[in-house]
Amino acid sequence: MIKFNAKNLGIVFLLGIFLIGATGIVSAQQALPKGGNSLETAVKIEPGNYRGSSLDSKEMEYFYLADVEFGQEIDIKATFVAANIDNGAWAILALYDKDGTLLAGEDGGFYDEPLSLTISQTYGGRGLGKYYIQTGSDLFKIASYSLEVSLTELPAEQVENGAIIDTEGPVDGAAAEGLNWALILGIIVIIAIIAYLFLKKKKKE
Repeated sequence: MIKFNAKNLGIVFLLGIFLIGATGIVSAQQALPKGGNSLETAVKIEPGNYRGSSLDSKEMEYFYLADVEFGQEIDIKATFVAANIDNGAWAILALYDKDGTLLAGEDGGFYDEPLSLTISQTYGGRGLGKYYIQTGSDLFKIASYSLEVSLTELPAEQVENGAIIDTEGPVDGAAAEGLNWALILGIIVIIAIIAYLFLKKKKKE
């Protein structure tokens, strides 16, 4: 028969917190559909957090986001993992407008550490907008990648009479995300410390 002492209970408690947090992160992602091989065959996606599959060397995938409203900012983050850490890989992330004009692009080489590329763009056109997103490998195979796409409204002070006012700029999406995760981890650590002190006190009694 297994006996649980205060130390064992503390370990179980911490393990439970970790598993709950990990499960939440995994479940928040959804499978990314296979993208098209050109702008003309791009596959529609909605804002969300996606888990993509592997990409062969020189393979590109294209997606599109529709019904973007005036003053909305699109933030895209793609994180790539190389299939072979010795060869590494060269990843690409790009954004095009509805006419296929390149608006922004990021690329970079990497090896054992995953590579994250980010793009932000504010829609200031008339009517509903449409963006094309390109992901791919320019060199060597990519084992997998994640794609995060979000649409946010600009602050009211940056939108006036149908025009976007250039100020110091909105908070960077990646920085805001990092701040949120830091807060969550801080709360978990505080709960763990309180539980440890409580169990330690009970053991002495």
